[in-house]
Amino acid sequence: MTVAAQKIAADPGAAITTLRSRIGFGFGDFGVSIGWNITNTFVLFYYTDAVGLPNAVAGTIIMAAMIWDGITDPVIGVLASWTRTRWGRYRPYMLFGCIPLALSLALMFHRPDLEGTELIVFVAATHLLFRTCYTVVAIPYSALIARLSRNADERSSLAVWRLLFATISGALVAGLTLDLSKALGDGDLAVGFGRTAMIFAAFSVAAILVCVAVTRESESQADIDQPLPSIGNILQMLSKNSAFWLLFAILFIGGTGSTIGGKSGLYFLKYNLESESLFGLFAGGYALTIALSVPFWGWIAKRRGKKFVLLSAFSIAITVNGALFLLAHASPLIIIPLMILGAVGAGAVFLSISAAMPDTVEFGELKTGVRAEAVIYGLMAFAQKVSLGVAVGILGFGLDLIGYRANEVQTAEATEGLIYLVSLVPMSFYIVCLVLARRFDLDQSRHAEIVREIAAKKRIASDGAAGTSKSQGR
Repeated sequence: MTVAAQKIAADPGAAITTLRSRIGFGFGDFGVSIGWNITNTFVLFYYTDAVGLPNAVAGTIIMAAMIWDGITDPVIGVLASWTRTRWGRYRPYMLFGCIPLALSLALMFHRPDLEGTELIVFVAATHLLFRTCYTVVAIPYSALIARLSRNADERSSLAVWRLLFATISGALVAGLTLDLSKALGDGDLAVGFGRTAMIFAAFSVAAILVCVAVTRESESQADIDQPLPSIGNILQMLSKNSAFWLLFAILFIGGTGSTIGGKSGLYFLKYNLESESLFGLFAGGYALTIALSVPFWGWIAKRRGKKFVLLSAFSIAITVNGALFLLAHASPLIIIPLMILGAVGAGAVFLSISAAMPDTVEFGELKTGVRAEAVIYGLMAFAQKVSLGVAVGILGFGLDLIGYRANEVQTAEATEGLIYLVSLVPMSFYIVCLVLARRFDLDQSRHAEIVREIAAKKRIASDGAAGTSKSQGR
């Protein structure tokens, strides 16, 4: 018996994906992530330094857009769960949404010939438009993994390819955007950003279309015939889906900690290590380390399980942050490689949550009979964005508390406070995540058992419906 046949025998609901479909699925995240990366990394700088908006106005627009983004994520999740088409449930959103997404990205980085209130209204409107188009494409794309296969190992492989392409996208955007904008702007940074955004938008469309073309959603006839879940059904499924809420909590708490550590890292490099010029090297090394570690963690997940990877991730993060606190006054030649080592743990977190999240779909389906993966992914996106806002708020309060003053020589209390913000504060969040991860027991064998139970229930229901139909026919 082949390996593929053995997997199908162990997990009747599994679909064995090809290398072509795995790469195509991963390529989709390359396209989806482009807009997210350039927006989160450069849009504030673009608004203030290229468009000329006041800092407070630019920050308010971005904050309002993030709130809107968080609201629309679960809404799109519900709509996608109600969708039934001959192309599948989720790929139509990607197919018909990728061009509006690209146009909204280009429009967001277009500097019109407007001033004052009219300019602010234009910037706010185009930013909200982009966030909406992004949600329409990104949430169905994230949910797609749950429809490509119900085999836990296959999902781990799909998650590896997705994270690899997402990391490549982030590295390219971070490394090329500013230089491209300066080179293409002919002395006008706003024009340069606009042209760069158009190039990235074209790549985004191409990558998403490749993903749509080479992937296929795997659905049985019972899945197709399943009635659309009501809001009440979805809420009931969520209330009983303890596996989902455990991952939700880990993502929210861990995301808050990692954002605090990551954003305070720039201040730490600039004022404690006096190595601001090395930030690009650090960021590139961090991204490369994640890309290299993800396949390794995917291999480990198949052999030891996702829970083992999750526990390893936070154990590494706690160890690195503890060492960073103890060695904070050492040379940058020691500190920067140590900080980059933390990316090994970050890669493990990304892989384990990306691979485990679709398994919670079947967990909820077994408990209630309701399958709504897009809702689950919409709520997970909500957790990510809210954790970002909470982290920025905590960091801002922390910087005020330690007496930080921008672009000035920092006091001893401020530099010592930065050490805490970059090490012990995020470490406290990781400790909580480690405790929560110990409670996650949805491993490969349990998931395969759940899939078999769901398939058995559907066969019984189908046979019962067929028997009723025959008796009525007589």
